[in-house]
Amino acid sequence: MAPRTKRPPLNDLDVRAWMRFTKSWYVCNPPPRRRAELEHPAKFPEAMAQEFIRFFTRAGEVVLDPFCGVGSALVAAEACDRVGVGVELLPEFAARARAYGEPRASRRVLQGDARQAVDLCRAAGVEEVHYVLTSPPYWDMLRHTRGNVRSAQKERQARGLRTTYSEDAQDLGNITDYDGYLDALTAILADLRRLLAPGRYLTVVAQNVRVRSGEVRPLAWDLAARLSRVYTFKGERLWLQDNKRLGCWGWPAEFVTNVHHHYCLNFKHDRGG
Repeated sequence: MAPRTKRPPLNDLDVRAWMRFTKSWYVCNPPPRRRAELEHPAKFPEAMAQEFIRFFTRAGEVVLDPFCGVGSALVAAEACDRVGVGVELLPEFAARARAYGEPRASRRVLQGDARQAVDLCRAAGVEEVHYVLTSPPYWDMLRHTRGNVRSAQKERQARGLRTTYSEDAQDLGNITDYDGYLDALTAILADLRRLLAPGRYLTVVAQNVRVRSGEVRPLAWDLAARLSRVYTFKGERLWLQDNKRLGCWGWPAEFVTNVHHHYCLNFKHDRGG
């Protein structure tokens, strides 16, 4: 019998840190955001991103966020001594991502459509990445409010902050058809396999979405099913937010959940083709 080839370690963690990360849920309550950060309607916390980056990469490796917004994943990557690369559709957010935090010379923020992420990266000299971490738009969720209640969206509106990403036709958050949105997002993430090193991982932060009719569209689950045709689905971690205010949805006649969690869906690039 031929000896088994020893695989290189995935990360630099010790066994205790490894075990802690593999718990299927965790609580992350981000601190209040500064005004510049608040301009983006759906920024995710750097502390959370750092945990994923430390688990799925080693020092010096390259982390890509194809929907980088103001650059949270890139700042987190640099805090972990990794190289951050981002693609951002909107010039305004791309400019902020380039300047956010204390940017290193290695940071790459490429302004353009995520549909061309692979070509944009290669044109910038990025031939391969070791991890993809991203939180794409949750369909057109930001365009809907919950009746007359004081929702987070209405509070942002009252403060003069953005409630949507943009009016750009290429913005996935402006696709009104559910299957059309899933098709577009799946195509973008599937194409990244050309850039993601074999044997490495992709994490997508997603959430199921309640629509005006009251139906909940299983966005996270549908996305996992579609991407499983391209990558190997390795399981989810639930990001729990226990500091969000409870809303009185549906009382007294209809069950409506207070959604205080997100799905961090983890996939591995270990298939040929």
